[in-house]
Amino acid sequence: MANAQPAGFWSYTHRDDQLDGGRIVRLSERIASAFEIITGEPLEIFLDKKSIEWGDAWRMRLDSALTGTTFLIPVVTPKFLKSQECRREVIMFAGHAASLGLEELLLPIHYVNVPQLAEATEGPADEVVELIARRQWVDWRELRLEDEDSPVYRQAVHKLALKLSDILETVPPASPVEVIQQIQTTEEPLGFIEVMATAEEALPAWLDIIQKFAATIMLIGDESTWAAGEINASDARGGGFAGRMRVAEQLAERLAGPVEEVDALGAEYWATLTTIDPGVIGFIRHVGERDLSPEDQQVARDFFKEINQLASVTRDTTSQLQGFSKNVGGAAQISSRLRPQFRTIQAAVQKVIDGQTVIDEWSRMIGEIDLRENGQP
Repeated sequence: MANAQPAGFWSYTHRDDQLDGGRIVRLSERIASAFEIITGEPLEIFLDKKSIEWGDAWRMRLDSALTGTTFLIPVVTPKFLKSQECRREVIMFAGHAASLGLEELLLPIHYVNVPQLAEATEGPADEVVELIARRQWVDWRELRLEDEDSPVYRQAVHKLALKLSDILETVPPASPVEVIQQIQTTEEPLGFIEVMATAEEALPAWLDIIQKFAATIMLIGDESTWAAGEINASDARGGGFAGRMRVAEQLAERLAGPVEEVDALGAEYWATLTTIDPGVIGFIRHVGERDLSPEDQQVARDFFKEINQLASVTRDTTSQLQGFSKNVGGAAQISSRLRPQFRTIQAAVQKVIDGQTVIDEWSRMIGEIDLRENGQP
C-alpha cells in the first residue's frame, strides 16, 4: 500500500442524509472503521464540503501524487445528480484520476435507484451517469433498507471496506498520460512545442461550438416567445385548451431542427472536452513540477493565456444557460409533445454547464503555477 495515508472523500447531498436519518454519514464511519480493522491503518474520511479542511485537502490531493491514495466515493441518488456541486466533484476527480491512469479510485455507491445507471432507458443521456456507469459501482439500493446492525448490512460494509483495501493494494503506480496521443512514425517523436501546438488547435473549435450553441439556444428562446404570443392571442379569441394545443403542436414542429442542432452541439462539446481533459491536466501538472527552458515556458504561458480567455468567455455563456435551463424545466410541463424536446434541451445545456467544470479546473490549476516573464508577475 502507498506510504501516504489513504483518504476517502464522501460525495453526497446533505438533504439525502437528512431524509435517510443520517444513515449516509454513518455508512462512511462504518466503512472507515472496517477498513482500519482489515488493514491496521486508518482511512481518513472527509465529509463536510463547506469546511476549509475539505477544500484544502481536496485540492492538495488532486494536484499531487496523493491522488494515488485517494478515493472519491459518490453516494448516487436522483438528488445527487441534480446537485451541480456533486456533479462537479465527479467530473473533476474523474479527469485527475484519468490523467494519472488511476480511474479505479472513483468508487460510486448506487444508493437510491437511478434508472439510467442500472438499465437502458429512453431519453437524453446524462454524462455524469455515464462516467459513473463506466466504474465498478457498488449496489446499495436494497442494503440501505436493512437494519444497520444486521448481519447482512455488516457483511456488506465489510466487503466494501475490503474492496477499498484491495484496490489500494493492487492499484498500479501513477502513470501520467501524454498531453496528446502522438502519432507513431519513423521520425523523431514530437517535441514539447509541437505537442502543445496540436492542443492549441482545439481551443478555437471549442469556442466556435459554444458560440453556435448559444445562438441556437437564442433561436429556441425566440420560438418559445412566439408560442407564448400565439397562446395569448388564441386565449383572447376564446380558443381554450384546444387552441393552446394547436400552438404546442406548431412549436414542436418549429423546434425540431434547433433541438436536434443543440443536442449535437452539446454532445460534441462535452466529448471533445473530456477526451482531452486528462492530457491537459497532465500538461499543467508537468509545467508546475519541472524546470522548463525559456522557450517552453513561453509556450506554456501562451497556452495558459488561451485557456483562461476561453474560461472567461464560456463562463459568461454558462451563467446565462443555467437560468435558461430552469425556465425550460417549467415549460416542459405544458404539453406531452413538447416534453421530450425540452428534456433534450435541458440535457444539452447540462453538458455545457458540466463542461465549464472541466475548463474552470484547468484555469484553477494554472492559477497555482508561477510562470513569470523576465522576473515580472
